Amino acid sequence: MKIANLSLAAIALAACHCSHDARVTSVAREPAAVAPAGLEVPPAAGAVSVKAFGAKGDGATDDRAAFQAAFDAAASGNAELYVPPGTYVIAAPPRALFALALRGTVHLRGAGQDRTVLQQAAGAGPSVRLINVSGDRIVIEDLTIDGNRAAQQPNEQRHGLFITETGELEVRRVTARNFTGDGFYLYHNASGSRFTKVVATGNGRNGLTLGGMVNHTEILDSRFVGNAAQQVDSEPGGTNIVSNTRITGSLLDSAGASKDYALTCSGTGGAKGHDWTVTHNTINGPIFIVWADHVTIADNTGTNTTPKSFITVDRSSSDIEIRHNKLIQAQRDAPFQAGVYVVGTQGSSPERVLITDNDIETTYERGYGVRATGAISVEITNNRLRGAGRPAAGFAGIYLRATLPDRDFRSAVMRGNTIRNFGALGVSVVGNGAAKLLSVDVSNNTFEDDSAVPTMTTAISLDDGTGAVQHAQVLDNTFRGGVRERVINYPRGMRGGDELAPEIRDHRDHK
Repeated sequence: MKIANLSLAAIALAACHCSHDARVTSVAREPAAVAPAGLEVPPAAGAVSVKAFGAKGDGATDDRAAFQAAFDAAASGNAELYVPPGTYVIAAPPRALFALALRGTVHLRGAGQDRTVLQQAAGAGPSVRLINVSGDRIVIEDLTIDGNRAAQQPNEQRHGLFITETGELEVRRVTARNFTGDGFYLYHNASGSRFTKVVATGNGRNGLTLGGMVNHTEILDSRFVGNAAQQVDSEPGGTNIVSNTRITGSLLDSAGASKDYALTCSGTGGAKGHDWTVTHNTINGPIFIVWADHVTIADNTGTNTTPKSFITVDRSSSDIEIRHNKLIQAQRDAPFQAGVYVVGTQGSSPERVLITDNDIETTYERGYGVRATGAISVEITNNRLRGAGRPAAGFAGIYLRATLPDRDFRSAVMRGNTIRNFGALGVSVVGNGAAKLLSVDVSNNTFEDDSAVPTMTTAISLDDGTGAVQHAQVLDNTFRGGVRERVINYPRGMRGGDELAPEIRDHRDHK
C-alpha cells in the first residue's frame, strides 16, 4: 500500500491531532478472512483505519468529517478502509440530503455487524440519508448502520444506504436498522448489486427498496424482519424498470410490525418489470406481483397472518410460475382472501399463470385455495389445497370468475389437484353479465372432505346460470368422504335430460 504525501508516522501523528487531510492512493484489495459470528473481523493487509483521519467511535463525538475525509481519500486510490469496533455518530450538515458520500471504488470494512456501528445523529433533518453510495465495484461489509429512529422526527425518505449510479456493488454482512425510511434503497441506474447475509430490521418503511432503473440484483441468505411497510419492495415509477432480480435463501418476515406486503415484484402501466426469481426462502407475509413478466416463485415456505392473499398476481402480468411452495393462509376475519389470487381489471389482465405442485392451507372458512377473476389464462395443476373444514356458503378450493366483458377469460385448466375441506365447494366457476369463460378443464382431481361435519358437500359447480362457461371438460375425477354432490350446474348445451355430455364422464367414488 502507498500513502500519498504522508508517511505512516505522519498519519499516526495526524490521527492524534484529529486531522482529516490524510490521502490514500492505492491498496492491494486482498480479502480479509471472515471471522466467526460474534468475533472481531481483522483488517485486511494494508487497509487504512478511519481512526487515522480522526474518527473516535466513542458514541458521542460527531465523526462525520473524519469519515468523509477517509471516503474522499479512498475514492482517489482504490483503497480499503477499516472501521474498528465502536459506535461512530454521524451528523449531517444543515440542509444536506445525505450525511456521507461514498464515491468511486472503495472497500469499506468494519469489525463485524455486532461490533462496528455507524449511527445517525439525533435530530437529523428531513430526507437525510446516512450514506449516499455511487461508483463501480464498491464493497461494504461487516458493520451496522443505525438510523437512531427513536431520536428522529418521522420521515419516510430518511434511508440508510442510498445507492445510485452503481455497478457491481457488493454489500456483505451489513445490518441496516432503525431508519425512519428504508434500510437499503437502490434508486437509479444500479446494476449488478449483490446483497449477501444482510439484515434490515426495525425500519419505519421498507427493509430494501428497488426503485428507478435497477437491473441484475441478487439478495442471498439475508434477513428482512419487522420493517413497518414492505420487507423487500420494488417501486420503479414512470417508465423505469426493475429487472433480473434473484432472492434466495432469505427470510422475509413482517413479524407483527406490518400488515403490508413482505415482497413486491412490480412494474408500472407504462413499463413492465421482468425476470424475478424468488426461491428457497421463508416468507411470512404476502407477495404482490403487478405489471411484471417472467416471475418465478418456487420452493418457498411461509405463513401469512395479514388480511391480504398470500400471493397476488395483478394487472397485465404474464408468464408467472408459482411452484412447489408450502403456504399457510392464517388470518381470520378477512374474507375473500386466497392462497393465490389472480386478478385483472378492465384492459389489464394476467395471462399464462401456472400454479403447480403447491401445498396451500387456509385456516379461515371464508377463504379460497386459489381464486382467479378477470384473468386470461391460468393452469392450476397438482396442488394440495386444504380448507378449514367449517361451513361457509360459496367459498371454494378453486374459484374462477369471468368478470370483464371486454376481455374473455380464455382458458382455465384444473388438473391433478387434491381439494379438501373447503367451506362449500371444491371448484366453483361463475360469470358476471356478458363476461365469458371460454374453456374450462376439470380433470383428474381428487375431492374429499374428512371434517367431522362435512362442509365441501359439492365437488364441482360449473355455472351459476349466467351462461359464462362456453365449453367444459370434466373427466376422471375422484370423490371421497363427505362429498355428496359431484358435478352440478353444467354449462348450457352440455347436458340433455338426465344424460351427461361426452365431456363429463368417468368419475370415481371412493368411500
